[in-house]
Amino acid sequence: MARVFKFVDLTGCVLHTIDDPGDQLPIPAYGQEVSIGPIRMWVVSVMLSSMSPQTYCVRVRTPEKD
Repeated sequence: MARVFKFVDLTGCVLHTIDDPGDQLPIPAYGQEVSIGPIRMWVVSVMLSSMSPQTYCVRVRTPEKD
């Protein structure tokens, strides 16, 4: 089953969307560090937000900018 991961910051802004048509990526877990390109993020919560396709809203915390 195809899945979609939407990585959203704490303000609700979508940072990245990843399509996983082959169901190959693991579902992120609370507290896990995730890197997409040069950006590191920490998972705050994961919620299934839609069933067709299976869409996960992954709320993340990013490092604060100096």
